Amino acid sequence: MIYVVTGEESIQFTCRGCSSPETSLIVDLGVVPASDWFPLLDDPGDDPRWPLRLYMCGVCLLVQLGPDVHPTPEPPRAVESATSRRHAWQSAIEVVHAEGLAPGDTTIELDSHHGGSWSDGFVEAGLRPLPPDQAADLVVDVHALAHEPSLEAPLAAHAARVAPGGCLVLEFHHLLPLIAQSQVDTIRHGHWVYLSLLSVQRLLDRQGLVATRAVEVPVFGGSLRVTARRAEDRLVIDPSVERVLAAERAIGLDGRSGLADFGRRGLAVATQLRDHLIGIREKGLSVAGYGAPSKAPVLLALAEIDETLLPYTVDLSKEKKGRRLPGTRIPIFPPEELLSRRPQEVLVLTWDIVDEIAQQLHDAASGTSWTPRLYVLLPESGYVA
Repeated sequence: MIYVVTGEESIQFTCRGCSSPETSLIVDLGVVPASDWFPLLDDPGDDPRWPLRLYMCGVCLLVQLGPDVHPTPEPPRAVESATSRRHAWQSAIEVVHAEGLAPGDTTIELDSHHGGSWSDGFVEAGLRPLPPDQAADLVVDVHALAHEPSLEAPLAAHAARVAPGGCLVLEFHHLLPLIAQSQVDTIRHGHWVYLSLLSVQRLLDRQGLVATRAVEVPVFGGSLRVTARRAEDRLVIDPSVERVLAAERAIGLDGRSGLADFGRRGLAVATQLRDHLIGIREKGLSVAGYGAPSKAPVLLALAEIDETLLPYTVDLSKEKKGRRLPGTRIPIFPPEELLSRRPQEVLVLTWDIVDEIAQQLHDAASGTSWTPRLYVLLPESGYVA
């Protein structure tokens, strides 16, 4: 069950971005399975469950997980999607062009395995990579900030790495589409902060940096690529910054109103999924999942889905083979299992790369009589054409 609470009921704690005590609880997703645990299939023990609560800072507007402390184990390594690889290459090209970089300029990249590395594209453009203890013309953080329990030190380190006249580029999952599209499965353990340009702008200012460009990109369900430069440099602010800020203000991300009904809408999304799978079972149709992302346990827990409604899922990651989705007895098999069992419907849990998955299954089923229907819940529910 999702609980929507008011600030009066919340427990204040120090903001993960600006250290302000002015934080208030906005959404309580309850106690849900640990997102990155992925137990072995034959593990008889109870899976760990932790609170999952969203707070907002009244000073820097950072949306973040609450003060509950829990371990964050390294999850089984996911397979980087072709979608992500294409995005990495395209992003490197776009950044080099947009920021006026030239062969011989230097770069430092800090990335997470969720975002992949852009370094090959930078090297191809003639940029020279440097270790993170130096200063460079271009410093890039690719989806790493969300994994930081506190942002003050990482952002200060990034600012120190930016050479005079250089720039910092941050890409992160954007709070705007997360809220607008009710992406409730994106809230999970291990992702400590949920970033808007409104909050990032304030946190960059604390480090003497100014946002000069903001580019919305579709990867991971909607991300934002922000360029920042030293305040003392000659700055040209691209109109994209104000466009994104205006869009964020329009849905209320400059205060609590933007998240006021997120919990209720998230519950509706989860309920819709449960109702759909119950309908599939009542029709006597077979179903399987595709993907075993770390965000799946949250969604399945909120929807109260177990192996009776979703008998199994498949994933390309060899490290997830022989394991199960946290909080359930839903086993994770290699994708070949789909060809063997031929379910009539496939629930795509990695919905952000549904086009890639649809092509994979089309190619795999070519020459057979298997034509499964692909169903996605987000960003809009329905069957894939």
